[in-house]
Amino acid sequence: MKINDPDLIFSKENLWDSYLKVEGELAKAQSQIGLIPKKAAANIYKNAKLSVVGSNNIEKSFATTKSLILSIVQELSKKCSREAGGYVHWGGTTRNIIDTGRNLLVREAHRNILKNLSISIKKLSDLSIKYSDIPMLGRTMGQNAVPISFGFKVAGWIESLIRLDSKFKHAEASIFTLLFGGAVGAMHGFNGKGYKLTQQLASNLGFNNSIVPNRTSLETSINYLLALSFQGMILGKIANEIYILMSQSINEISEKQTKGQVGSSTMPHKVNPVIILQVIEEAAILRGKASTTIEAGMPLHEGDLRYNKIVDNLIKDSTVLSLKLSQKFNSMLNNLLINSKQMQRNLLNEKDYIASENLMYKLGKYLGRQEAHDLIHLIIKKSIKNNLSAKEQFLNDPVISKYFTTADVENILNPLKYIGESKKISLKMSKFGIKKATEIHARSTSKNLLIR
Repeated sequence: MKINDPDLIFSKENLWDSYLKVEGELAKAQSQIGLIPKKAAANIYKNAKLSVVGSNNIEKSFATTKSLILSIVQELSKKCSREAGGYVHWGGTTRNIIDTGRNLLVREAHRNILKNLSISIKKLSDLSIKYSDIPMLGRTMGQNAVPISFGFKVAGWIESLIRLDSKFKHAEASIFTLLFGGAVGAMHGFNGKGYKLTQQLASNLGFNNSIVPNRTSLETSINYLLALSFQGMILGKIANEIYILMSQSINEISEKQTKGQVGSSTMPHKVNPVIILQVIEEAAILRGKASTTIEAGMPLHEGDLRYNKIVDNLIKDSTVLSLKLSQKFNSMLNNLLINSKQMQRNLLNEKDYIASENLMYKLGKYLGRQEAHDLIHLIIKKSIKNNLSAKEQFLNDPVISKYFTTADVENILNPLKYIGESKKISLKMSKFGIKKATEIHARSTSKNLLIR
């Protein structure tokens, strides 16, 4: 099954078809270990499709039984031979089918989330290369700091996305773990072959297997939910920073405007971004689910439908939101306009002491770092108080002029030349990012997501 539209991932048809698939795979695995006849299993497997069983038949049965999986089992049994029908759902329980079927859909959606992540990393890597040596203001604590390159800033975003992938890898191994042990997880209905069966079924489905397949090990799902919340945090952090850089007072990045686009119904001059606001909104909602997710990990004993339902709904909502967010994030990246000239203007328009750290290090070779720091700090403080040029004060200072000429000071304080190792870091991270993007895409297309 291939899922591209997020809103259709957990449609009734997809869910019911996935539950039937699990019933078919269960019968197949049971026949492989000699638990039920191969002929019966083949018949069940062949008919375990929604196109065969029919949505209307299930709905009619469900109206009476009020138990969806029981109705699916009953209707599947009717489509099978008399002998095979008696082996449908042998030893399983509702949660086994629902959780496993749902996670088959999650896996297909997750493939697309990974593909989008791969695209994001590649796009940002290209940006980081292109702007590896384009200077801009670095900012800390909301204040202007020392110059960096825009490529360096983007390189930080790339590394955050690679950390997100590490979270995903760990979560994949967790959520795509089979928990299939019958009513309470102790494998009562498998005739002493429970673990052998679950090993076979897990292998057939491309899942990891569990030793204790109880119905309250919700941390397997919660681990994945927290990874999705982490995605909301990372993408939200990047989008929020870009949003600030779009503000008119900074104007270093903007969003492409479509023909006829209007920013405000009352202010004709307004040109507002659109896509990035959707990213920020969806990212906030996704990471906000983390608190409910943690609370949902408190089921009792060997089965607790209250928390199963909470996790089930969280998984569905968060997976859909995650896929939408990953798509919207890439749309945002596609529509960014980088104003490198404005980055340079902002840097050059900043105070003439923005690169004073460079002067401190140069002077520190003669005076020591701390003495140089204190001297330069005092000169800057006085220049601000008296509304004077710090550069002029540096040039007139007897200590500084003892070691540096006017041309030296001019060169040392040039912010365009003081971006540290920004370029080197940008290029290194970009190269690694392109490599990781390729690896992530390959994992997304592998048969079982390389389940470990």
